[in-house]
Amino acid sequence: MSDQSLFSQKDIKPIDPERKRDLLDELNLPPKLISFLRENGRNLKIITITISVVVLGWVLYNNYIELQESKGASLLASALQETSAIQKAGALANVIDEYPRTDAALWSIVELAHLDYEASRFRVAATRYETILDKLPGDSSLAPLVRLNLAQSYEELQDLDKALGQYKLLKAETGFFKESYFGLGRVYVMQNEPDSARRAYEEYLNNLGEEPDPAIEAQIQAKLALLQAGQPAALQLQPEEATKE
Repeated sequence: MSDQSLFSQKDIKPIDPERKRDLLDELNLPPKLISFLRENGRNLKIITITISVVVLGWVLYNNYIELQESKGASLLASALQETSAIQKAGALANVIDEYPRTDAALWSIVELAHLDYEASRFRVAATRYETILDKLPGDSSLAPLVRLNLAQSYEELQDLDKALGQYKLLKAETGFFKESYFGLGRVYVMQNEPDSARRAYEEYLNNLGEEPDPAIEAQIQAKLALLQAGQPAALQLQPEEATKE
């Protein structure tokens, strides 16, 4: 019997003395995968670099935003320390100019609107509050406060339909239950709609819960008594707890 080689000639791959072993060879990857990586190496490098640049850019952008927010908050805190209304307004305007896309800028507009309201510049205040509401997302915790301030500004301007609309929207906001119904009652009285005012106060009473505040309940009962007696005008002489934030 003639001797047979255990290896076929075709299974023996010649070694290229000019090619050096690289990392892919050392990793013992499947030959097909090694071939794919070598054939597409340039494209893979471009993709890897692109992804790295995007990730790095995103990280740097987030760091920049955080830094801007921090600086804006610091400048706002400093502005709120001003005791003069004129100086405070100037400092708040500076926050808006320096850091326009930050939460501090929004708060600065709110504070400027408050200054306008306190100075009886109700139209300017209302415009500022409208601007803020347009910028805020619907679920913002700041939105109800701004809506209350806007409703009160409309009320002062005798723009009662707009004030009524804002108070109705405010009814659905947590933490503004009393303010919304008191506002509705006031506006209905100013519109000479005592029946609507009575319904608003009664609805408020019916939703007070099992342990209502005795003082608030007594205040509402007094308002209802005046409405029942046909004296809605007397309601405007009744003191109310301040609701302006």
